Amino acid sequence: MLRLRAALIATMLTLSGCSAFPRIIVLHDPLSADEHVRLGMIYESEGKTELAAGRYRAGIKKDKTHFTSWLHLAELSYKTGNFREAEKAFEKAIRLRPENGDLYNNLAWTYIQQRRRLEKTEELVRKAMELTPSNRAYYLDTLGMALLRQGRVSEAIEALKASAQAIPEDRPAIKAEAFRHLAEAYKEAGDEQAAQEADLTADGYYAINNSRP
Repeated sequence: MLRLRAALIATMLTLSGCSAFPRIIVLHDPLSADEHVRLGMIYESEGKTELAAGRYRAGIKKDKTHFTSWLHLAELSYKTGNFREAEKAFEKAIRLRPENGDLYNNLAWTYIQQRRRLEKTEELVRKAMELTPSNRAYYLDTLGMALLRQGRVSEAIEALKASAQAIPEDRPAIKAEAFRHLAEAYKEAGDEQAAQEADLTADGYYAINNSRP
């Protein structure tokens, strides 16, 4: 009887608009996952990275199998240094698109940046090469840095040298980065002359890239 009376009192207070019983408002998200991603890309282009990440997460909440949401969240998280979130997002993207070599390569970079799971990075890069052999030149750069972080300097130099030479001339910014990585490996090996030459080559490609309209 007391329980029934309490329930009746609660109902009366709610109906009377008493502030002790706030109303529950259920919000409906009218945007599709694709629309969340498009909005996120606009925010990202404006430098509003937190808002952009929020839109990508909203796209995932809308559809947990939405590949584009996971991909954009992974790439943005990587760029902003949120490597753990980037890991999770790249791993999910790989499960959704296991045939995409770039995803394995990019996941490897999240580990390299954190200097963790370095043996796993080598496995990921070799998988990327198997899946997308046309991008081998770029993946060799990743492999070289993975080997360098493991202390396998001579192997790293070979991979990085092959990458720097194979990257097309019309990709000067990427080619410059590859030579910069090669310079780092030469320094680790104690070959200062080779390191300086690689650094100078990198500077030349950066200059070419910056001089482009």
